[in-house]
Amino acid sequence: MEQEIEPIMAAIEEVDNRLLDIIELYRAIWPGFNGTPVDPVISNLYDAYKANGKLADAVDKGWVKR
Repeated sequence: MEQEIEPIMAAIEEVDNRLLDIIELYRAIWPGFNGTPVDPVISNLYDAYKANGKLADAVDKGWVKR
């Protein structure tokens, strides 16, 4: 079972890293993004990042299987 989880967790970690990279890129391009059209984009990316973390927790607990 541990062997099945490792590739899934590696994929989840890769998604996490890419989401954070995109968020950091947006923040670097638009440092004063609050109240602009960029604000909801960053909020949605952050929500996706949090949801991905919840998926990782569910996989760790065995609640989600491949």
